Amino acid sequence: MLVNTEAIILGYINYSETSIILKSYTKEFGSKSFIIRGVRSKKKKKITLGQLQPLTILDIDFNNTKPEKLSYLKSIKIIHPFNSINTKISKINISLFLSEFLSKIFKIDITNKELYDFIKKSLLWFDSAENASNFHLLFIIKLTEFLGIMPKYSEIQFSFFDIENGVFCDNPISQNYVEGEVVIDLHKILGIKFDYNNSVLNNVKQRRNMLNFLISYYEYHVGGFKKPKSIEILNEIFS
Repeated sequence: MLVNTEAIILGYINYSETSIILKSYTKEFGSKSFIIRGVRSKKKKKITLGQLQPLTILDIDFNNTKPEKLSYLKSIKIIHPFNSINTKISKINISLFLSEFLSKIFKIDITNKELYDFIKKSLLWFDSAENASNFHLLFIIKLTEFLGIMPKYSEIQFSFFDIENGVFCDNPISQNYVEGEVVIDLHKILGIKFDYNNSVLNNVKQRRNMLNFLISYYEYHVGGFKKPKSIEILNEIFS
């Protein structure tokens, strides 16, 4: 059956000499992978690799098959052409990191229209923003709310954050905890209205420490999640 939905591209892998398997997160069906035949050939084609950049927002038509089988993508249309995400070096690297990050998250089947809309609106903000150095960090923090693993905020400023229990405290229950500036920064971010213009993280050290903490947090709370390889490139860009 031919169906239509919106989709955000998470990446693709080569499949045979001329085809690819496209990974995406869709509004109606959650995580979906598609076979696109002939897209790597030199012949004229309806779908090109240039249309399939990471995090591109598409309107797609495909034959919906059984969950265990790959679907065939019939047609695509870019809904919101990006102005800076695919041209500005820092944004290109952030988008590569986030597409890999989301691919690891969506190994778990999650169908959530509100989550899709959050990702879409966030990407549109990211594309239009002049200064987006903290975007990926604030995005990852906000994402915990949709995944049901959001750190528990306390009005009292404690010295530690217990990663396993997701709480601020003075006496960590587990051996997996952080302390110092990253705890103060996380407390400030969670204690104010969510805003991508948030300026709590204003230097390289703060951003790197927050990113390392968030990766550890996701590794514990999301089954099968592993540190994205692109994190090293991201750290170099913002060093």
